[in-house]
Amino acid sequence: MARRGRPPAIGRDEVVAAALDVLRERGVARLTTREVASRAGVSEGSIFYHFTDRRGLLAAVFSEALRPLFAFKNDLDPAAARGLDDVRVVLEEYAVAMRAFLDDALEVLIAAHGDAAVRDEVGAVVTANDFGPHRGVAAMTQYFDGLRESGVVGSDVDTHAAAFLMVSATFLRSAQPTLFGHSTGTPPMPEVIDGVLRLLGAGAVSR
Repeated sequence: MARRGRPPAIGRDEVVAAALDVLRERGVARLTTREVASRAGVSEGSIFYHFTDRRGLLAAVFSEALRPLFAFKNDLDPAAARGLDDVRVVLEEYAVAMRAFLDDALEVLIAAHGDAAVRDEVGAVVTANDFGPHRGVAAMTQYFDGLRESGVVGSDVDTHAAAFLMVSATFLRSAQPTLFGHSTGTPPMPEVIDGVLRLLGAGAVSR
């Protein structure tokens, strides 16, 4: 539907908030423009005005879920790290931001696989926006590269491997309880961060 006319009184952020409420309570299959409009107290025309269609609404929901990671992005500044204690703080903050993101995003991705049409629609949104853990790995690798160049971590470190370990560990800690209903075998996050710091060439890790 074409975007036309005056913008509705309710803003885009309020509609996205309503969409997230529907998602958390009823799942992605019920994330329809009609359901979201009802929850937000607006007409479906307002949804179309802001997002064009359901796919645009899904893209906005993903972007909103990513907000904690976008807010964290500025902390990935290797120039701000004077030593391993500073790096540890950044990794701890990353784990918190990733968990906040996955609390919403995992529900969308897992629920989508239960319905072929929804799976295709969500897949199209993910592909079009290049969403995925590879972006986190790339950003973390760049951060570790900067630490290596500044001499904070070892010069011969495989920064990509260290970044992959950090991102995959945080992902698994959120995904396992959602998929299997338990966290058996997952180490505490401080132990994971110790392992990443050792991989970075930190030697004896201290807190």
